[in-house]
Amino acid sequence: MRAKNQQLRVVSLRLGAVCLGMGLAHPVAADTIDRPHFNIDGVAIVWAADSAGTTPIVSDFVIGSGGTSTDLIATDVHTVVTGTLDALDESFADGTGATLRIQNSPGGGNQTTRQGDRFTSSADVLNPFQIGNNTDVRTIRSDILSSFYVASNSAFNIDVIATAIGDPADLNLIRLRMRMTDSGNDDGLSFGAAAQFPHTGNTNQSGVQWGGYRRLSTLTGGRDIFRGNRRTAAAAGTIADQSVRFDLDYRWNTGNIDLSDGTFDVEAEVIYTIYIP
Repeated sequence: MRAKNQQLRVVSLRLGAVCLGMGLAHPVAADTIDRPHFNIDGVAIVWAADSAGTTPIVSDFVIGSGGTSTDLIATDVHTVVTGTLDALDESFADGTGATLRIQNSPGGGNQTTRQGDRFTSSADVLNPFQIGNNTDVRTIRSDILSSFYVASNSAFNIDVIATAIGDPADLNLIRLRMRMTDSGNDDGLSFGAAAQFPHTGNTNQSGVQWGGYRRLSTLTGGRDIFRGNRRTAAAAGTIADQSVRFDLDYRWNTGNIDLSDGTFDVEAEVIYTIYIP
């Protein structure tokens, strides 16, 4: 993060010199100048979860102006599962996997483990199915939906950089899309009652730098994913009232995978940096 701290400027007093000339004493002249100056720089407050899974919590407090900004909180924000205040790291444990499809079951057609959440976990249920010559198990497209929240008194940008955890080729298998939600209620916490989209285009895509899904392999060098041109705060209110939610959709699709391929993990770390330009 880059930053500029708020400043207090004080001009020191000036004292006139004592002059003697032609035997005459001149009176001492003293000028005192005091010019205090306060300003409120740009502020962007970022909240969701922390590394321990605590929610909701502010873990980034960014201030700045004139192209410099800094984060006053040393820790990082961790995302939550979209529409909830469940920390993503806590919710997507090792028991969570890709969506599976049973296909070509005699008399039964196809069934999947996609039951609204787009991933497979112990909460999913399959019906008994018959097996024929063409009955098989396949993976289908899976999505992980996560979010974080921002409240600001000025425009801000968001930079994104992706890093592989394990095989760098994994970054070709995951695609990312960003959208925004200007108001809602997540697990009983209302947000956005006094907020606006932080771009005058005033849609959930305005300011986002690409409209569809992009491979994480194209984001390893870092680039802006969002460029705003106004604050989120539209009226007086609390931090939650003046917050909008940034929604991230990670889409994973490898095509058909045979059981003989065994098990494997596809994993990446994606870092979003909120800064005030």
